Amino acid sequence: CIYIDNVEASYVATKHLIQLGHRHIAHICGRLDHPDARDRRQGYINALQEAGLQPDPELMIEGTFRRQSGVLAIEKLLAARSSFSAIFAANDQMAYGARLGLYRRGIRVPEDVSLVGFDDEPAAAFMIPPLTTVRQPALELGHEAVRLMLARLKGEKTTPARLKAELIVRESTTIQR
Repeated sequence: CIYIDNVEASYVATKHLIQLGHRHIAHICGRLDHPDARDRRQGYINALQEAGLQPDPELMIEGTFRRQSGVLAIEKLLAARSSFSAIFAANDQMAYGARLGLYRRGIRVPEDVSLVGFDDEPAAAFMIPPLTTVRQPALELGHEAVRLMLARLKGEKTTPARLKAELIVRESTTIQR
């Protein structure tokens, strides 16, 4: 299996929000029976704890990695009267849904709430505002897959590399005022 370090990538995304001054950061995670969702939530928790912030279970909403769950997560957060100035969504799909949920409630991104996604889907750069997100190294993942396949065809023992993701900062995040 070829993969990125989801814990580290989510840590970097959450740390970005902390460095902007956010202290109440909601997390819309994927289904917790999925290892990527668990790893991304752990990176979020690690960044909060390193900054001396207590992870708040009320700010962690389980989604499904689909847009609709991003909308529903916003409804849950607002219905619970949870106070948050930023959201880290475990994928771009849920971030798109969260953006719509915020828009429907008159909450502006990034003026009122900063928003970060994960995956850097092509549409992320064209969302309004363009989405800050974690880019998975697709080209490098492909190269690694070919390297492993060729090595295995030669009968060589292989160990997949764990690749690093990159935070792409766009206009959906700003300094907490």
